[in-house]
Amino acid sequence: MSASSVSGTGRADQQQRILNVLRMACAEAIKRPDFAERLQDMKQKFYVRDFDGIFLDPANLSVYTAQYVPRRALCYYEIFSRSQLQDVLATSPAIYCLGAGSGSELVGISAASKCAPGAANASSSVRPIVIHSQDYTDWSPILTTLEDTIRYKWGIGARQIQYQFSMGNLLQISPDIERSISSSQLVTAMFIFNELFSDKANAMNFVKTIVKCVAPGNYFLLVDSAGSFSSIQINGKSYMSYMFFDSLSKHFTPVISEDSTWFRHAPNLDYPLNVENMRYFIRLYRKRE
Repeated sequence: MSASSVSGTGRADQQQRILNVLRMACAEAIKRPDFAERLQDMKQKFYVRDFDGIFLDPANLSVYTAQYVPRRALCYYEIFSRSQLQDVLATSPAIYCLGAGSGSELVGISAASKCAPGAANASSSVRPIVIHSQDYTDWSPILTTLEDTIRYKWGIGARQIQYQFSMGNLLQISPDIERSISSSQLVTAMFIFNELFSDKANAMNFVKTIVKCVAPGNYFLLVDSAGSFSSIQINGKSYMSYMFFDSLSKHFTPVISEDSTWFRHAPNLDYPLNVENMRYFIRLYRKRE
């Protein structure tokens, strides 16, 4: 099933269910009197790529989740509703989500594993899916609230999905990160390359780590902006981040490969903040045996 096949009334209903979870989980953040001021400050810092200025301030994290997670969670739900990723979810995998502290992956994958068409095998498995969110700052209060809300609203128990969180810096990859990559059946890197590729040496080290640590037969999912933010300059030429992995065909077999795809949410969704559409590229690779 392609992303576009999740359509009609069922698509809108499921997107609204996702937004209902986020609206409940983010209610206190949205009511903050400094919400607009915090958001404007974050936008200015994004423009100059001051990521530490945003994410190392704990007061920013709930505002970030309330504003930016809805569109990505909706998009990730549709990505994980594709047949290729439904097949992965049906095996009850351990999923290691890099740079995923804000909760987009947690919400989107949970929705796909519970509610997407064809997800019955995943939700009835004896072994639970494990969604392990990793990030370099402490998002645990945000993720705990999202997890509690998901379990309450969607009736997802620990026998269906287990949630984990760990801290670590992808710019200084530790043995713990390498072990988590090696032991996971699916590793995701979704909208993190803007930060990683701000330093070419660190970006290349990340590529080498993925090549070395993803186990044969397991999967690596790369999703990011289809625009210039996902490009890197080398010797005066511009390269999209996926090109580095596409060039590693002796290590990876492409399962999904799209350079530009629009996610457009259903009209008339109810959420207190504006939910934008987004354009992304996607690569799902399988490590060669």
